[in-house]
Amino acid sequence: MGPTVKAPIGLAKYMLLLMAVIGLFAVACSSASAPAEPASEPAAKVEMTGITPIPSEPTAVPAADAPKAAAEPTAAPAVVTTTKDTLTLVTNGEPDLLGAWSQGCSGNVPSLVCEDLASDPLTWIDSTTFEVVPLTGVEKWEQVDPDRWRFYLREGVTFHNGEAWNAEAAKMGIDMHGDKETNGHGTGSFGFHGVISGEVVDNMTVDVVCEVNCPILPRTTIFLKFQAPGWWAATEEGTRDRTTIGNGPYKVVEWRVGQEVELEAFEDYKPNDSFDSQAPAIKHVFQVWRDEEIVRASMIATGEADLAFEIGFENIDRVPRAIAGTNNEVYILVADNIWHPELKKKKVRQALALAIDCQSIVDNLYNGLQECYGNISQTGTVGITAENSKGYGYDLPKAKQLLEEAGYDPANEIRIHSRQGRVFRDVELWESVVSMWSEIGVNASLQILEPSKAREARRSGCGQYKGDDALNCSDQVAPPPMHTSSHYYETATSNESLDMQRQLLLRNSCFNVNSRVCNNVPGFQDMIDEAIATPLGDERTARMENLATIIHDEYWFLPMFQVVTVYGLADNLEWTPRYDPRTRVNTMSFK
Repeated sequence: MGPTVKAPIGLAKYMLLLMAVIGLFAVACSSASAPAEPASEPAAKVEMTGITPIPSEPTAVPAADAPKAAAEPTAAPAVVTTTKDTLTLVTNGEPDLLGAWSQGCSGNVPSLVCEDLASDPLTWIDSTTFEVVPLTGVEKWEQVDPDRWRFYLREGVTFHNGEAWNAEAAKMGIDMHGDKETNGHGTGSFGFHGVISGEVVDNMTVDVVCEVNCPILPRTTIFLKFQAPGWWAATEEGTRDRTTIGNGPYKVVEWRVGQEVELEAFEDYKPNDSFDSQAPAIKHVFQVWRDEEIVRASMIATGEADLAFEIGFENIDRVPRAIAGTNNEVYILVADNIWHPELKKKKVRQALALAIDCQSIVDNLYNGLQECYGNISQTGTVGITAENSKGYGYDLPKAKQLLEEAGYDPANEIRIHSRQGRVFRDVELWESVVSMWSEIGVNASLQILEPSKAREARRSGCGQYKGDDALNCSDQVAPPPMHTSSHYYETATSNESLDMQRQLLLRNSCFNVNSRVCNNVPGFQDMIDEAIATPLGDERTARMENLATIIHDEYWFLPMFQVVTVYGLADNLEWTPRYDPRTRVNTMSFK
């Protein structure tokens, strides 16, 4: 694997912060009044996730002329046993699509089938050590040039339909995720690593070639997934979008639209020497979905489901067990800084930020258990500091003054585009924001979109144009699929790689379809390219911090808080949430 790529030092501080937040949940929940129940029923409690901080410094990348062999793999985890072979998990929405290479496969929890279960990515961040590790398909890797990494693949791995895993199959997935013209075909992986391509070295060796130097590549390929090439070539697009024929621990049996997704353990899955690459003990998995937090919690209480995502702190006393943990996301509004006549004005964006009484929202909607925040990547990310992640504060007189100085025109409505159920009490949150904006005379509204329309709003950015047209997207009309300004759209944006590179490529690059930022500060795209190509160390950190500070000070985004979520579990389900929303059922069992 080359040197073991460890989490940045800031992760330790992030995990300590997480522990503090989870501790607040535990205190709040232990003092909450329980519903009227028989005296024999034990009171519910919230557990901590037990995440351990990482105290080590990041490991330096080896010089290009002296590639380093992979570290010895860790000992294989013990075989998991289970007393029950069927798991039902309930998410806050139905998957948009199930295809691992479809635009509907995102980092959201409802996409756990295509992201985490049916196809193993090229690399993975271990749930227990936070180091970058291989899953089923990879033996080791090394950096052979500043812009090239070599991956040695594992013999005997197959896809769900029996097709062989080899360098040609790996190249197909690498090319799919790294395609410049399509932004990686809309896959979530592209926003981590940018433009890459695959080159076959031999049958079981493949190189990943980056458009620019890529010193942290293995940390950024954690969403780079694979599917059976023969099946893909012979199958029409509609069918490919509705399933995944991958190499992960579970295979799709059937998606009963509007009802459930059924999966079964892949009997030929080849475990690797990492915690997250265990053979699955639970043989049958069903994903169902319900919009309401209280319904998800009640399904755990009645035994209809074994694991429920985001039940809300108000429902912890309804479930046998509740675990609070981070899901690595910052909940934000993304401004259309380019095509909206008002939002392109910095003083208007600043006024809108200062008109939000974030602390009041947190106190009233989240019992004070969220912390107002000021950047788009979480604490612990290389580039994030206490100063450039500070919340914007609340100052109505200043907000009104800024609107007047900007020449704000109330005829230009400012909409918030959202979709229900993204985070706990999201509709109430944005209704509160709209109400606060109205207090300073802003013509604002909230529009709730169904998932496909919400995806269109997110993806109508500069990256829909190519080459110089993307670099000069402010000179173009608003692009497809919306063909009009997206105003503000909400998203819970994650950064599993814990390096600012992820958010620079995803929401700040001229070449990403999710971005409404393109050289709004002159030369910003060049600054992004320079920072991403800088090796790990003080210089990279300084460049990332500078860019994160510009993002904060330009008010291109309105961050609200780092998301903490509460899971409801059956009393006998063995599982600890990760630091992110990834869910590997093959690490679960029933005691």
